[in-house]
Amino acid sequence: MPELPEVETVVKAINRSLESMTIKRFIIINSKLRWDISSNIPKLVKNRKIENIYRRGKHIIFKLDNGYILIHLGMTGIIKFIDTIDAKNRSKHDHYQIELKDNKILKYNDVRKFGSIHWTENIHDHFLIQNLGPEPLSKEFDSIFLKDKCRNRNVAIKNLIMNQNIVVGVGNIYACEALYMSSIRPDKKCKYITLKQCDDLVKSIKFVLKKSIKSGGTTLKDFKNLDGAPGYFKQKLMIYDCKICKCGVEVKNIKLGGRSSFYCNVCQK
Repeated sequence: MPELPEVETVVKAINRSLESMTIKRFIIINSKLRWDISSNIPKLVKNRKIENIYRRGKHIIFKLDNGYILIHLGMTGIIKFIDTIDAKNRSKHDHYQIELKDNKILKYNDVRKFGSIHWTENIHDHFLIQNLGPEPLSKEFDSIFLKDKCRNRNVAIKNLIMNQNIVVGVGNIYACEALYMSSIRPDKKCKYITLKQCDDLVKSIKFVLKKSIKSGGTTLKDFKNLDGAPGYFKQKLMIYDCKICKCGVEVKNIKLGGRSSFYCNVCQK
């Protein structure tokens, strides 16, 4: 599933590639996604100006002059830029396309159909946005904040930092990497996490996310950039999906919240 760095990479690529800032039309090709694409979207966005494109958590947001388009890539969603000449060459899993005034087209393809697109007049009240935690790269996400969220909680620290209501965008790969950098076991109970460990973990989360964004995201299976190129962070992973830790012992893999959690029982306590 595309995580925060992958979504940030897509948003930056869209902003770099965009010439026209006006939507000519929106075409629904196949409405069947996680939630059916609303038939009202084409008329709501037609001839509307794009004022901003940004990310909130794992969501791509187009701020228009009359509201917002909210896009989630799901597990296998891909956005591609194509020319008008290629518009009719549709693939099996294409779901919608956004045609701009300069005849450039953003096309969305999703094999597993877990992605979504919504329209809203108030982004802050939308059900996918309103309960999200702070951005991990913001000043709001610091050691004091994390320690407060850990207090008296009996859940595993990895599950806590992956909870989107606590902090957004820390996916499985980045949670494993940040915990390894902080020398914290993924299954350690939150109530036992010290303020110093919270400080180390916050710094590690910020570091690994910034590094991944700079590298274009992480390619494991499905993620590609807007131009179809893969992300390059996989080669730099320290613990996720690794066999041997740098200390020489075998990397362990346990299930937490149904997700693979890689760690070293020597380096992480």
